[in-house]
Formats: sequence, C-alpha cells, structure tokens
Amino acid sequence: MIEQIKSSGMLKRNRLYERSPWRLLLAGGLGLALLYVLLPYGLTASALYVLATLAAAVTVTVAVYREKQLFCSLAWKLIAMALVLAAIGHGIWYWLDLVGLEPFPSAADIFYLAIYPLFMMALWLLGKRKNTDDSTLSDALIIGISAGVLGWALLIEPYVNAPDITLLQLLVSTAYPVADLILLPMILHLVFLQRTRITAHTLLLAGMLAYLAADMLYAHGNSAGWYGPGGFTDGLWLVAYSLFVAAVWHPSSSEVPTSHASTARLSSQRLFILGTASVFVPALILLTVGTEIGVVRVAAFASILLFLLIMHRMAGLIRETQHQAERLERLSRMDPLTGASNRRDLEYQLKREVARAERLGTTLCLAFLDLDYFKDFNDTYGHPAGDALLQNLVDAWQSDLRPTDMLARIGGEEFVIIFPDTDIEQCQKAVERLRKLIPRGQTCSAGLAVFAPGETADELINRADRALYLAKNTGRDRVVRADDGPSLNRAAQKG
Repeated sequence: MIEQIKSSGMLKRNRLYERSPWRLLLAGGLGLALLYVLLPYGLTASALYVLATLAAAVTVTVAVYREKQLFCSLAWKLIAMALVLAAIGHGIWYWLDLVGLEPFPSAADIFYLAIYPLFMMALWLLGKRKNTDDSTLSDALIIGISAGVLGWALLIEPYVNAPDITLLQLLVSTAYPVADLILLPMILHLVFLQRTRITAHTLLLAGMLAYLAADMLYAHGNSAGWYGPGGFTDGLWLVAYSLFVAAVWHPSSSEVPTSHASTARLSSQRLFILGTASVFVPALILLTVGTEIGVVRVAAFASILLFLLIMHRMAGLIRETQHQAERLERLSRMDPLTGASNRRDLEYQLKREVARAERLGTTLCLAFLDLDYFKDFNDTYGHPAGDALLQNLVDAWQSDLRPTDMLARIGGEEFVIIFPDTDIEQCQKAVERLRKLIPRGQTCSAGLAVFAPGETADELINRADRALYLAKNTGRDRVVRADDGPSLNRAAQKG
C-alpha cells in the first residue's frame, strides 16, 4: 500500500513537471539573449533587449498569481518588481545612447539602483529559517568580505582616485559594486542553505550569480575602457532574467525548504572555500604592498574582520559539538522505549544516594517491581501492545513520583525506583499507589528494601531483588519488604 502511494505521488510529480513550461521558457529566454548578442547594436537590438526584460517581468508576475501554493510568493513579487524597474532603466539607457546623449549619472541609474534593495529583500525572505543558527551567514560573510577586497581593488579604487570625476559620479559609480558586494553574502547564504537541493532555488541562485557577474564585468569594463553595448556582458543580464523566469515556473518553487543536517555542519568542501577566502586577503596585501596604500589598508581591515568571523564560526562549531555531546550523554542514560532511566543511570544515581544517606544519616528506600505475567500479555495482544503498555505505565508512574524519586527500567518488564528521604512505611504506600496506576488491568509484584548503614548499593538492590522473588513465589500481585530476614532467605532458596 505504501509503495502504491509513493508511486502515485511520483507519478503526479512527474506529470506536474511535464506540464510545467519552465524548460520552454528558459530555452526561449536564452535564445533571446543569444540573438541579442549576435545582432548588430542598434535600434532593433535595443528594442529586443527592453521587450525581453519586460516579458520576463510579466512572466514572473503571471507565475506568482497563477501558482497559489508558491513558497514565499512575496519574494517572487519583489523579483518581478525588480525586473519591471530593469526594463524601465534599460529603455531610458538605450534611448539616451541611441540619440547620442551620454549623461552620467542619468535617470536610468535611479531605476537600476532601486533593483538591489528588492533583490536583497527577496533573498532574505527565501533564506529565512526557523530554529537555525547563523553559521551559514558567517560563512557567507567570510567569502563576501574577501570578494569585497577584490571589488575594492578592481572596481571602487579606480573611481576614488580618478581626478576628473564629480562627487555625484563617484557616489553612483561606487554604488553599483558596493550593492553587488552586499548582495553577494546574501546569495552565498542561500547557497549554503541548499541542502534539500530545490531546483527552483538553484535556478534563482544561478540567475543572481549571473546578474552579479554582469554587474562586475560592466563596472570593470567601464573603468578599463573595453565595455561596449550589445556584447556578452549585456547578454549576461538577459541570461539572469531567463533563469529567474525558469525558477518561478519550476514546480519545485512550491516546495517548502527543509534542512535535516545541522546548520553548523562544516564540510571539507566548504572548509576549503573558507580557507581560500581567508588566505586571499593577506595574499593581496603581499602583492600590493608598496604600490597601493589604499588597497593595503582595506585589505588589512578586511583581514581583521575575517579573523573575527572565523573565530565566531569556530565558536559556533564548538557550541554545537557540546550540545551534541550533552544530548548523547542524556540518551546514554535513558531507556529508548519508555524514556525512563536505564541500568547505567540507575547504578550511578544509586551509588550517589547511598553515599548521601551514609554521610547525612538520612533514610533511603529501594523498590524492585516486576509486571505479572507480562509474557502472556505479549502473546495475547502482541509486542506492540506490550510496548505501549510499558510506555503508558512509565508516564503514569512518573506523574505520581516526586521530582527527587528516580524510576529506572532495567529489563523487559522490570523496574527499580529509588526513594530518597523515605522510610519503609512511606515507600510501601507509594508503591501501592503505583500498582493501582498500571494500565489495562495488569498487576505487578514488588520487593522493598531500606538502606542499612554500612551497606553498599549492590547489597541494597540484591535485598530488594530477593524480596521481589518472595512476592512472586507467594502468589504475585503483592508487595514484600526485605526486613523479614529468615523467611525471605527460605523463600529465595526455594525459588
């Protein structure tokens, strides 16, 4: 039955993938990007570029309002708005360029710069997770700062040192690479969260990286003098838009991201990336020292930040390791079926209580309990019912016991309870209450023993065990104290 359900689910998913036009839309977008690059720069190519961008915005918008179960639809709406701004900016820029006007900055820059906050907000919404730590963000910042030093050296520093540039031109020129460098850690943050490998998010990330690469190439081309409209760099922006369209139309855009691995997990691949990013900045210092004082200062400052981030990352890993060790320690002292303490924890706690009773002269009682005819119950109702009985029994007993008492399961249906600061009369009353709480009308036998000065933990538990045997040999469903020595020894020998 389960296999049929799985097969049905896979069949529905395959049909959904077949009906989705994402492959066709991606192929069409990439085809338009290639066509734009191949066309000679002019009115036709410019019109194609603006219309392709606007079509991408419309297509993303249609997907947002068509797919009711879209994960984080607000993020996709922001991306659609960003594409509309891009189309307007492209229209203004191409019109100014074709009529021979080249003002900088221009009205197009207003729309271009407004794209970045929308992208940042969309990535933040998609990367927001509940119950996660900030290790992925730390890793993204480590790489982002290293890339920022390179961006400063290649894209920002040339404008800062340019003698014939106005303050407004300097601000706009540096705003693009700065925005890209802010966007990069957010992209990397989402990349590091991709443990479920959702295809829609992978396509979106590829589009963001393509957009970032186009920005970097454009900025460097402008400063170095090799950029010209209508080439590969402009086509790379169209590739990014095509990937955005394919991402939102992909069926997996409705999937809710889940992460089964710890967010503090540091794979060998990621460790290599982080190490490379950390070494990059000091290497840049060595290459530029004595020639570019400004770059050296930025690189030195970035090195300090990288060191602090790596220390923060290592501290996070140490905390995660400690938490896992604590969880393992708790599990090692717990019975996996019922959640009660196990034999190991019983031995540890009983020795402590015996030492405490010996030192302070307080009373200490021990109860050894065994369910009657539990094998017959399992044979009649099955082992799952027997397991459920044990679980319900432990829940009922735990709710009746004091916080200072300790319940341990040491065998199939055998339990031991430690009663600190309790005399034999109080212990028997407590055990009689517990016997009435056993589910399904089942009964149990119990042996009680009170701690005697000079007695060891093993001797105490053996006396309670012999009392339990006496209870079982004299008809079960009763409580026997271990203080009747001769009769107890005769019954134990008989057993």
